Amino acid sequence: MIAKWIIASIISGALAAPAVTRNYYVVQNTKTQKCSVLPKKPKSKTVVLVRGSGIYKSRAEAQAALKAFAACKT
Repeated sequence: MIAKWIIASIISGALAAPAVTRNYYVVQNTKTQKCSVLPKKPKSKTVVLVRGSGIYKSRAEAQAALKAFAACKT
């Protein structure tokens, strides 16, 4: 009986792990030149990663980086 609970907790933990380790990206719309933060890496040609940006572990960290980029201040 205890083995079933252990297996169930391992499976639920494995399913919840991707939600906890979300990455954020600072992106720029090439048509409007506006910057924003996205929880997924962009795959379109109109939304691209801001040059010099990286992967951020929290939305707050990405928002702070967005304010620091010169390309996002226009």
